[in-house]
Amino acid sequence: QWYQRRVVITAGRMDFSKFSAPDFDIKDWVNTSLETEQNTNALIMKLQLIMQEVNASLETTTTSLINDIPRVVSEVNALYNESQLLKNQMSIIKSDINKVVKDTSDSMSTVVKLDKVKDKMHCTIQKLKQADNWSLLNDEIDELFEDQEDLVALSEKLAVMRNSLAALTNLPDYEERSDRFNNLSNKLEAIISPKLIAALNSHDKAAVKTYYDIFKDMNREDEFFNYYYRTHRTNVNRILAAVQQDDVETWLPQVYEKILDVYTTERQWCRDIFPNYEVVTVTLLTHSLINTDISHDVNNFIADSDVPFDAIVALAAIVNRFLHRIDKEISSDLEGYDPLISAVVAPYTKHFLTYGDKLKTSLLRYINTLSTRMKRTSVDTVREVESSCKKLTNRVYDAVVTCLKLTNGNVLSDVIAVLEFYFGLFTEKLSSLIKDMRSTYCTSGKDDAMPEDHWIRFQSCFKLLQTLGSLYNEIKSLEEQSLADIQSFTLTPTTFITHTWRSRDHGLVEEIQTGEKTNLFDKIFKEMLTPLNECNKLCVEIVLCNVKKYLHGVHLSEEWTKREGPVFTPSPLTYITTLGDYLLLLPQQLEPFVAEQHQSHDLDTALSLVDFNEFAGMNEDMEGDAFAWLTCVCQSTLFTLVETILRIPRLSEVGCRQLSADVSYLSNVMAALEVPLSRDVIDIGLLLSLPLDRCNSDETKHIPKYLCNKIVAMRNAGL
Repeated sequence: QWYQRRVVITAGRMDFSKFSAPDFDIKDWVNTSLETEQNTNALIMKLQLIMQEVNASLETTTTSLINDIPRVVSEVNALYNESQLLKNQMSIIKSDINKVVKDTSDSMSTVVKLDKVKDKMHCTIQKLKQADNWSLLNDEIDELFEDQEDLVALSEKLAVMRNSLAALTNLPDYEERSDRFNNLSNKLEAIISPKLIAALNSHDKAAVKTYYDIFKDMNREDEFFNYYYRTHRTNVNRILAAVQQDDVETWLPQVYEKILDVYTTERQWCRDIFPNYEVVTVTLLTHSLINTDISHDVNNFIADSDVPFDAIVALAAIVNRFLHRIDKEISSDLEGYDPLISAVVAPYTKHFLTYGDKLKTSLLRYINTLSTRMKRTSVDTVREVESSCKKLTNRVYDAVVTCLKLTNGNVLSDVIAVLEFYFGLFTEKLSSLIKDMRSTYCTSGKDDAMPEDHWIRFQSCFKLLQTLGSLYNEIKSLEEQSLADIQSFTLTPTTFITHTWRSRDHGLVEEIQTGEKTNLFDKIFKEMLTPLNECNKLCVEIVLCNVKKYLHGVHLSEEWTKREGPVFTPSPLTYITTLGDYLLLLPQQLEPFVAEQHQSHDLDTALSLVDFNEFAGMNEDMEGDAFAWLTCVCQSTLFTLVETILRIPRLSEVGCRQLSADVSYLSNVMAALEVPLSRDVIDIGLLLSLPLDRCNSDETKHIPKYLCNKIVAMRNAGL
């Protein structure tokens, strides 16, 4: 089209090519042109000249197009006529082709039938030749068997007879001929077998190569290799019998070394005989392992061992070394590699799949040993527990990684269950020990004297609490290490489980490796909370037991009913000063447990897991640490003091001032310990300090009614 052509017209120095641009903006062009062309009339004149040229070009193009239309129409008509002519000619050709096909169809059918007859005749001639050939060979081979000198010729004749027999499958006497051929083959094998065995024993490479070719011609390669494997298996068993004299741990490495020596020797010897010599020698190695007494001896060794678990680990180290040697010598892609690995691990598989049971038995024996040492309730017992906790995790530190190596992760859930049982049983023993310690240390009596070994007992209980925190940290470290071992674990072919065994625990391994599961010992940690809380209660109760001794009978003291007393504020009584001094000694007794960093860490762990909310006066948001424990003891002491005060039957004015002084003293003790007073103690202090007629005023409206009424009743009864 004429308007699609790019038109560039220049008048003077002005470029009008932008008019043909698709994004032409008339306002922008006018503004730009006026900046360069100051004379507007001149610009209008140039535009008019451009319009005249465009109109002239349009008129020329239109005229040319009108003149060309008759010629184009004429050419289109001529092309249409030629296409009609071609169509008629193609119809004539198609008709001629159909006529030729119809006329020659009968002749082609006859040719096809003749070709089939020719093929059948050729096949018949071949079968007749093979039948004749069979008859000739059948007569000749008997003579060769009588001589038995040229065994190669015999095998060649049998190979030809086999080919002839394959062409005679449709004959009525085919079965008879087949039996005849098999009998001849068996007869030749019977002749060769003694010579083959002798050649194998003497390592006569040329003779063995000849006999291999003969068996190959007879299509009996499998039988040849059976002779080869049986002969060398007997030799291997003879060699192994010479070293199997001591215990399994001693002779098993020697057996594996001898087997590898046989493999290396035979591999080199077979290189020039068999095309697939590597597969042959690997299969020989497999047969040698299957037909030894290793499985029987391993079973007896584990059964007779005092610690079957240790026996399994010892055997695992031996077999691992053997498997690594195999990996160096033999490619895992080689045919026969998987059966070889199966043969290696077969004697051990059932033992490794019961790895969890044997681990449980071993750990149960160890726990029972610890239980015997923990039957006494003494300081020595706590020291024994501390030592045992350190050994406890060391005993199973490699349990998970050993499971992965031995069983390819197949019994991982069993091992986790065993560890849960192991630590669960130990926590039960600890709970039982704590119960015995409570019955021994927390005895109540009328004697208000503190036992001579009170602080020794206290430190023993606190040491036990710290030890439990240490055990918790050790188990946490064990869990982190086990998770790291599982995350870095990769399934390898040289494991003690065959490739056909699908691990029921691979899902657990995959969950840990993908991050879906981030813990292993939730049950253990949950069970640990029981002895931790029980031990914390024991530590609190051993203090409260002494507190109760100091407060025993205080509510019946005559000091509360005196009518005369000092004019000024009385001094606190002995019972409260003794109690205050006792409480002020607690930080000193706690200092050894928080002085060293690792001990403080273990104690903080234990106290962070303790539930302090079950004790009166404790805030829910208080963090578990040594100060939280001290606060717990002080709050429990204040609660006991409140109970004692509320049991006082009568309270005179003198007794009221005395009790107020006692409460004030204990408040000062709490301030020194930086422990807040309980709400009840504050309220009681206020009710004791106010005149009796103001105890039910607005000043005491925030005090619970039961407490206010009780104090008022005590004071009224003492009037």
